[in-house]
Amino acid sequence: MSSPKVWKILKWCSVPFLVVGLLWLVGLFVYQPISLLLLLPLSALCYTQRKRCSLIVMLWLGVIAGILFYLCLPGPRPDAWQTPWAEAPQCSLDGDVLRIRKVRDFHYRSETDYDVVYRDETYHLNDLQGVDFAECHWDGMTAVCHTMLSFSFADGRHLAVSAETRLPVGEEQNAIGGIYKRYGILYVFGTEEDLFRLRTNHRHEDLSVYPLRINPQGARKLLLHYVRLAETAEAGRSPYNTVTGNCSTGLVSAFRELVPDMPRRYDLLPLHNGSFTHLLYRAGGFQTLPGESEEALRKRCYLGYDIAPDNRENYSAAVRAKINR
Repeated sequence: MSSPKVWKILKWCSVPFLVVGLLWLVGLFVYQPISLLLLLPLSALCYTQRKRCSLIVMLWLGVIAGILFYLCLPGPRPDAWQTPWAEAPQCSLDGDVLRIRKVRDFHYRSETDYDVVYRDETYHLNDLQGVDFAECHWDGMTAVCHTMLSFSFADGRHLAVSAETRLPVGEEQNAIGGIYKRYGILYVFGTEEDLFRLRTNHRHEDLSVYPLRINPQGARKLLLHYVRLAETAEAGRSPYNTVTGNCSTGLVSAFRELVPDMPRRYDLLPLHNGSFTHLLYRAGGFQTLPGESEEALRKRCYLGYDIAPDNRENYSAAVRAKINR
């Protein structure tokens, strides 16, 4: 087959990918209006090269230019973040002592009515006793969820960690907009009375909490991994990305540290993180009762709504009572 024919076949085979690229480019123009500046040089290029290049080649040049422009865009740097994500945690490690400033502990009367409370806490890593994996579903969705971890210490405290979309003032979260560097990502270190209770008692979302089968060394490694993620995200003002930088991306990288030979296909888990529980159960990652099926485990670890509604300070104990019933 001659080269011109091969080139022609390749061009037409690329059309489906080109369509996807053009749709992405339209989104870039919508969610990052500054990218409209690309239209002037692209128009000039298309006009001067109209007799040398086919339409498909010109469109590909536009997509490639959009990708390069996107890669050069910095993360968002707004004048102010919305209140729940206004303060980033500040961590310092001295031997086995982890100090965290700005541990979030909001006191909620409703989802939008709350007292802003931050705490400075000191944790002794030698006192780590366990880690719980939490998944939160809403609107009946099963393929997608929000994932969190909670670290338990010998003194009864629980440190919850949640990677969240950091919204600038005036922004509303949008899954498509989340692809185009409009939001930041914030690793929130907080109490279960904040991060869990907000979801069960005020949003009435479907939250389940599963105890992980992990030794103290693994728990320590997991927590320090999240400390590094939080520091890196804040130092570089990392953008949130619905696909490549969401609430579960850090979880996959953390599990890869614990299980280096984890199959590479699991790197795609953040796209369908509702399957985390199934995979962890199959891998023996949960503390289960003898002969406990996955369905029985899900039923046991489902929290339901309005946990300890009249006694906020008893919330974590009530959560453990439900899990261990």
